[in-house]
Amino acid sequence: MRKRETESVAIHVHPAVRRWMEGTFPKRGGAYDLRGHFLHDYLRAGLGRAVNARPVPEAFHSLPEIKVAVSRRDFRILGDCIPESFQAEFSRLAYKYIQQTACHQILFAHIAGGVPRDTAIKEYLLSYLYEDDELNYAALRKYYQRNWMETERRVLEDFGTETDRRQAVHGIIISSKNVPFY
Repeated sequence: MRKRETESVAIHVHPAVRRWMEGTFPKRGGAYDLRGHFLHDYLRAGLGRAVNARPVPEAFHSLPEIKVAVSRRDFRILGDCIPESFQAEFSRLAYKYIQQTACHQILFAHIAGGVPRDTAIKEYLLSYLYEDDELNYAALRKYYQRNWMETERRVLEDFGTETDRRQAVHGIIISSKNVPFY
């Protein structure tokens, strides 16, 4: 069997994205191997030989730099660098994906596991060892409140109508009553 060879490309990403990649993807030769994830396809689309097409904010240059693995074939054919504007777009997409994944896990823990929302948020942040400057508890909580409370309400209503408003899951009673945020 032929060994797959890779090259590494340096990109700037949000600190939360860097922390998430540390806990999610294996490293190959000092670079994160994203192959098999949809983010790799997005990054691959950004490979090129051209310089930056659009200006990026000054704060972008202070973001941490990481290396990602791309196949040697893509490296030769598509290009050897990723423009800064595309790196910023990739970082935003990955950060949004992290938020959505976190909210899915929080919703599941709260509804199916009976864990209070605040506790579920803290457990998610601890599972990836996020620092406050990477992914903040208050920011994630606010994002959940703004974008997922309606989804939570609908899931509780649907779940409640199928189970006559109360269902025991692992010894925990789930009801349509919400735990208030303080």
